[in-house]
Amino acid sequence: MKIAVLSGKGGTGKTLVSVNLAAVAGHSTYIDCDVEEPNGHLFFKPAIAREELITVKIPQVDEKQCVGCRACVHFCNYNALAYVNNRLIIFDDVCHSCGGCVLVCPESALSESDKAIGKIEIGVAGEVNVYTGILNTGEATGIPIINRLLEEGSAEGRVPIFIDCPPGSACIVMESIKDADYCVLVAEPTLFGAHNLNMVYELVKLFDKPTGVVLNKCMNEKNPVEEFCLDKSLEILGRIPFDHELASLNSNAEIVVNKNEKYRELFSDLLETIVDRVERESASHEPNRVHEATAGDQERHRVELEQVCGEKVYGKVTADDQEDHRMELEQVCGEKVYGKVIADDQEGHNAEQEKASGINDFDEPDEHCIEREGANSEQGYASNEMEGGAE
Repeated sequence: MKIAVLSGKGGTGKTLVSVNLAAVAGHSTYIDCDVEEPNGHLFFKPAIAREELITVKIPQVDEKQCVGCRACVHFCNYNALAYVNNRLIIFDDVCHSCGGCVLVCPESALSESDKAIGKIEIGVAGEVNVYTGILNTGEATGIPIINRLLEEGSAEGRVPIFIDCPPGSACIVMESIKDADYCVLVAEPTLFGAHNLNMVYELVKLFDKPTGVVLNKCMNEKNPVEEFCLDKSLEILGRIPFDHELASLNSNAEIVVNKNEKYRELFSDLLETIVDRVERESASHEPNRVHEATAGDQERHRVELEQVCGEKVYGKVTADDQEDHRMELEQVCGEKVYGKVIADDQEGHNAEQEKASGINDFDEPDEHCIEREGANSEQGYASNEMEGGAE
């Protein structure tokens, strides 16, 4: 379960929410994707187990080989290369490390070298695995760091993952939420909060992500954000009160669920609500009947179907036949059947239906049937003649 926590601007409370959700969840993973200004580690204070330098590929030119053909300059869509005064200039900051310039150079004058843009830190704080990305000052994009963070953090296994996203709605936010199961949008109950909430709401709509809203710094009064949520049919998952003690603890990098039971209860309830919504979304996206079964389930269904048909079952039924077989099997078993019903057993089902109805769909019509058809036809012809004569 991957929960992305994001907001339209910095300072709204997304780190407060993501840190305390991870803390109250127990064994969990916290990933700080706000690589320009990470501060989740200030709350957890993890023991760092490993650091990894993140590098990107940047072209470098061998001026002795370069003939000034400008093939690389014309190829680059990001204007990361320019040929000025008989010299090729490379702008590292706008290079996207695609490697295309190296490929198109007819003289093999370009090669690639590694450039460090930041690092990730992996640590542990109690039961929480903490992943932090740090972008070097002045670097243009932290997407390679975010990709590496999510790759490492997702390898932890079946534990809830809380992704503390960068603020705003730029590319780095898109990269942070692309694999999330649910998005929690944190907003302040003000006119500015509603405006910023709308930006991230439009973003998660592009990704078709299930979404809910957490209101931070709430007071007991109507506000523009609640009206926005009502207008957009957005669920408000929880409300964090405008509380002096909570603000004081948070500003001193304290995890509030560890300091006060009422805050633990608040975030426990919020986590329970989020988990419930994730499970509902997962259930709603499962096909009503057909989904992949485990190997053990497949064999059990095969045995049950063979008992119904009275013969061996091989292969897979077609998509059109799948539902008919499944309904018959459910009637026999008295329960829902999941997984693929695997059978080339159309003949077996036909035989059962024919036995029940006393009719064989494949038998040739007997002589009595032909005679009856002929008699009926003659009677109909005679009747038509009589009607014509009466006129």
